[in-house]
Amino acid sequence: MKAALFYTLLATACYGSTVAKILPYKERFVTSRIDHFSAFITKPDTFQQRLLVATDFFDPTSGPILVYTGNEGPIDQFWNNTGFVFELAEAFRGYVIFIEHRFYGKSLPFGTEWHQNYNYQYLTVEQALADFAVILTDLKAELGHEERKVIAFGGSYGGVLTAAMRLKYPNIIDGGLAASAPISPMGGYDFYRAVTEDCEKYNPKCPTTVRDGYTEALTLATQGPSGLEKVASMFKLCKPLTADNMQHFLLWARNAWTTMAMADYPYPASFLGNLPAYPINDACDTVLSGATAMAGLANATVRFYDATMGQSKCHDPAVEYIDCADSTGCGLMSQWDIQVCLQVRLPSGTNNKTDMFPPMEAWTPTMYESYCQQMYGPQLAYSASSSFYNINFWGDKFDLASNLIFSNGNLDPWRYGGVPTNVFSISRSVFSIIVEGGAHHLDLRSSNPKDPATVTAARDLEKQIISLWIAE
Repeated sequence: MKAALFYTLLATACYGSTVAKILPYKERFVTSRIDHFSAFITKPDTFQQRLLVATDFFDPTSGPILVYTGNEGPIDQFWNNTGFVFELAEAFRGYVIFIEHRFYGKSLPFGTEWHQNYNYQYLTVEQALADFAVILTDLKAELGHEERKVIAFGGSYGGVLTAAMRLKYPNIIDGGLAASAPISPMGGYDFYRAVTEDCEKYNPKCPTTVRDGYTEALTLATQGPSGLEKVASMFKLCKPLTADNMQHFLLWARNAWTTMAMADYPYPASFLGNLPAYPINDACDTVLSGATAMAGLANATVRFYDATMGQSKCHDPAVEYIDCADSTGCGLMSQWDIQVCLQVRLPSGTNNKTDMFPPMEAWTPTMYESYCQQMYGPQLAYSASSSFYNINFWGDKFDLASNLIFSNGNLDPWRYGGVPTNVFSISRSVFSIIVEGGAHHLDLRSSNPKDPATVTAARDLEKQIISLWIAE
């Protein structure tokens, strides 16, 4: 590709949009090795790994394989929220396959004992990539025409895996779209600064009022049981608020904004809970309409948890937010907590200066190691540092790579972990696309009439780049 490609593609981008259907899938299981790299055999040495496939549009003679590199969760969740792949399958007559990440959903090495006896040592990026590589190699042989193109897709951590697949297995993956992929390890306070900026873009008064709401709550908390009771009542907590659980309460309240910023889609969506269109805007309106700043903040927080956890007379932060090594939440998935401990470096801190949240210290590597060893045993060595990516996955030297698209929405709080976004063409065939008006991997979702024209144009641009890879 040439540098002029950017201008050619922009000139031909169209803005039409329809609501795409989510294809039905067929569930398959394949036998995968637990350890791809050791000469020694584990007991057991294999596990059943789940695949979801669709061949509705597939042309066996020349159609490409379109693979989603599964991330942290059951793979059907991603199938139901990645409609752009199905649109491309129709356009390119492709074979669609979503591969479930090991240790998630139904793909459990060691079954229910996956977390015992340090079995989670096999829950690594390298082992997951090897799963994908073997499965795709076998699939190409099964379908025939082993030279057919394979294009990978992934969002968030799945986007990191898509990029890593192209970097590590270019003989298997011909190109990849890594959407909202925090490929650069995030630390410090950037993530929550981005959440705050999203609120400020909608209404500059919103972050100020949220700050004031937290200040009111913290001031009441210093007044002892009577003040804590007032805060608990305002936020409709099921259990008494105490000095001991105040920190967890603040994390719970902050998590509402984290999730809304990620799912700040232009239409109602259920990917991260049953949220309204542009939930950040909705929450800011709720905050600003409160009788006091704290009342508005409480109303917005309760409104979020009613939507995501089900309406109830009260809420329990201890149940609705699980504190873990990922400050944006692990839910009930201790697998993800382990991955953060092992390899995935994530943001943690707020400072009430660059963001609107109460000061909460960003974890240091020493703090992570202490937490991880306390949770999962002294033999676990915390290694989620920038050097891991720099050594294993090229660091930020993407100009040396080829056939990759990195897309980041300007509403997505993970954008600060994306690749450099000041230029479109990182190299002759590696591109950075800013999705104006896009939240967390919105471009991977199905086309929708409510998508901003800029989002539709980003998808059109991605489609045209991918078409050139398939034609090479």
